[in-house]
Amino acid sequence: MIQETEFDITFLKAEDSENLYQLFKENKSIFQEYFPVTLSQNKTKAATAEYIAEKQKEECDKTEFTFAIHTKVHPEIAGLVILKEIDIENKEAEFAFCLSKRFQGRGWVAQAVSQIIDFAFVNHHISTFKIITHKSNLKSIAVAEQNGFKWIKTLEKEFKPAQEKARDMELYLLKK
Repeated sequence: MIQETEFDITFLKAEDSENLYQLFKENKSIFQEYFPVTLSQNKTKAATAEYIAEKQKEECDKTEFTFAIHTKVHPEIAGLVILKEIDIENKEAEFAFCLSKRFQGRGWVAQAVSQIIDFAFVNHHISTFKIITHKSNLKSIAVAEQNGFKWIKTLEKEFKPAQEKARDMELYLLKK
């Protein structure tokens, strides 16, 4: 039986600019820790429009795919799932994702990651997927585990938040 979702996943479009800007504006405090670069690229409406244009170029170049999680009932962007660090030769890519606090706990990111794994495997022959997260980020670990990723190792001093010491991160891997 096919279960219908409460959201759609699409590539970012120019008309998403206002909704994406609002997502980052409303969730600044929760995105600051693990999504600081993307947050800094969306500080103004004009910056968000530029961000989307860059993401569309990356999509065309097949260097990175940025997907918006759109709610169906009241159309808005609830979050992003980014397939980055794409290495076509080695058939590898890494996930990054964020979700508005208002939509957390519904399993949307795990479902979106599953769909994007299928997209990347079928359309781009990517067969190895990574999720790198901090051990305290239980929601990201749950997304990884729900999609069959396995913990591989701790990456020492992998991530440096702004004005803080570098942190060890956990590497989760999925091979299709």
